[in-house]
Amino acid sequence: MQFSGWSKDRRRLMVDALVAVGAFAVLVIPMVWLLRDADVVPLLLWPGLMVGSLPFRRVVPWLAVAVCTVAGIGMVLQLDGPSPAIVAVLVIVYSVARYCQGPLGWTVLAIGALASVAGPLSWMTNIPDGQRFTAAALLVTLCLALVAVAYLMGRRLQEMSRSDLLDRTLAEERYTASTARRVQATRLADDRARTDVARELHDVVAHSLSVIVVQAEGAKAMAHKRPERAVEALDVIAQTGRTSIGEMRRIVALLRGEDDATFEPTPSLRQIPEMVEAASDRIALTIDDDYPPVPDSLGLTAYRVVQESVTNFLKHAGPTAEATVALRFEPNRIAIRAVDDGVAGTVPIDPSGSGLRGMRERVTTMGGTFVAGPRLGGGWQVLAELPMPTHLGRSWLREKERS
Repeated sequence: MQFSGWSKDRRRLMVDALVAVGAFAVLVIPMVWLLRDADVVPLLLWPGLMVGSLPFRRVVPWLAVAVCTVAGIGMVLQLDGPSPAIVAVLVIVYSVARYCQGPLGWTVLAIGALASVAGPLSWMTNIPDGQRFTAAALLVTLCLALVAVAYLMGRRLQEMSRSDLLDRTLAEERYTASTARRVQATRLADDRARTDVARELHDVVAHSLSVIVVQAEGAKAMAHKRPERAVEALDVIAQTGRTSIGEMRRIVALLRGEDDATFEPTPSLRQIPEMVEAASDRIALTIDDDYPPVPDSLGLTAYRVVQESVTNFLKHAGPTAEATVALRFEPNRIAIRAVDDGVAGTVPIDPSGSGLRGMRERVTTMGGTFVAGPRLGGGWQVLAELPMPTHLGRSWLREKERS
């Protein structure tokens, strides 16, 4: 027996032992006192032994069956009438059917059936001859019925317990499967967010190539040697650049599944006021008038963070909520703060959504920091910091070292 199960079995043994003591006091001692003129030893020995089998009914059921069987044989051989202690037989039959599986259950049922016949027949010595058959038939039928009821009750409860255990097991398996699906959905959302960031960066690269094209065209003015051929070469470079940009945009359109894709200029810091103003009049924007020169990737990231914050406000804050968006351009960073007084802080956020995850991916890719969640006093807030161009290299380096 394992130590982990011994404590439970010991508690069962102690409880059943107390039950046996109570049964001995109620079922055995009164009979000894009422029949004090008869031989006390068999009146005390065999009923006491039958009651003494009760402490083992759940811990060692086969021992309980053996002790109860020996006590029953002794009562049949030495007692002239029934003893109240035979109630223990029904308890033993029920316990074996309830807690045991295998041949022991059928064995105790067979022993109970034999006892239901042998016991009543041994009690017929004091019954008149003309009534013995009827009395024996009634008592045998009653005893068999009681044994069958006790056995069926035990089996029924055992099946119910097994069914409950199976239901709990199935519930755990469903929970495990649901958790695995949520984890998979989260991973897919992460992959989609990374894909979106990669596509945005591709757009930035395409825009950079456009700048290169412009610079190549301007280089024509600096050609001194064979200016005619230089002009032709620069024209070829410009045309090749334009063609490459068109090809890359066509490939992106195919990856996105767009048949007639249109490509507008990459959003930047200067488009933020127009976007916020068009979104809702419940959003107040505070932004410096002096826009710093930043790379397109950095401006795009700031734009997307504000855009997603505004979108979440409109979707989740409620129809009467108001929001404030503030952008500060400092020498070493761009600070973004979006707060609202809506009900989003009291509504569970879908873990499979990619909005917050996409913002975090964008900001951390640029080497910045991102925090979003309910704010004290109600509402929702988004805080993001993006390093300015003079600090981008060092931020990316720290991010690489952390990864």
